[in-house]
Amino acid sequence: MTSKKATARARKKSAQAPSTVVRRRRPREETRELLLQEAEDLLVERLAGGSDQLNPLASLRITDVLRSINARNESEPAMTTGAAYQIWESQTDFQDELLDRIMRKVAVPWESRVREAISAAMDAGLPFADVFAAMSDVEVPPHESVELSLAAGLSAFVAPKRIRRAERKANAEYVRVLGGMLEEILAYDGRQMRAGLTVADIVWSIEALDVGYNLRERSHPELLRRTDAQGTRVSALAALGIILSMTEPVPGRRSGKRRPPSKAH
Repeated sequence: MTSKKATARARKKSAQAPSTVVRRRRPREETRELLLQEAEDLLVERLAGGSDQLNPLASLRITDVLRSINARNESEPAMTTGAAYQIWESQTDFQDELLDRIMRKVAVPWESRVREAISAAMDAGLPFADVFAAMSDVEVPPHESVELSLAAGLSAFVAPKRIRRAERKANAEYVRVLGGMLEEILAYDGRQMRAGLTVADIVWSIEALDVGYNLRERSHPELLRRTDAQGTRVSALAALGIILSMTEPVPGRRSGKRRPPSKAH
């Protein structure tokens, strides 16, 4: 009888006791990715919401990121600053890695879509201008447009040395990918760079144009929808003008040479 009473009391006490939350220990890289992704999402959210902060990176603290994560995961044990400072020694180190991440993400997310458009246009034997128009008309998903605006804003207000350091790998990849595509299009049409210029000069001129149009789109989207009588966007015409002004026909080559259709494998 005594044993039964003791068992009942133990059960009652167990039921009244608060349940112990088991904390899952995240691997270091999982914690790093979680914090960086949340920080990036917060910056994009602030930009999309029309924040007037000049430098959103400077105002984003690790504590802001932790607060946002904890608010979304109330059923889990709260993350603390200790988890972050086991990865980054300072707020600046955290911001630098976040900056590097953002710059790498906006470098060439469009690569596969643009390559597909170029190949289809050249396989169809379209004239050079139409091939380039097909390249320029590839749609940019809304989230990529916002991320580009964020990267442009950070480039304007973050210290130049930090930007150069963050963009080093992203810039090399951007020139490699876009430069390679432009070289293929120029070869297709029998054109070459003018003396003293390189494909990288075209790449950075087009990049400046794209960033300018991206920022203008935020306030005046109707300007980017303008076309000529044939339906070619003014942004594509501007980029084509850059290419034509920086290149010239290869002597002895006929302009507008068409590539034969690819053979099916």
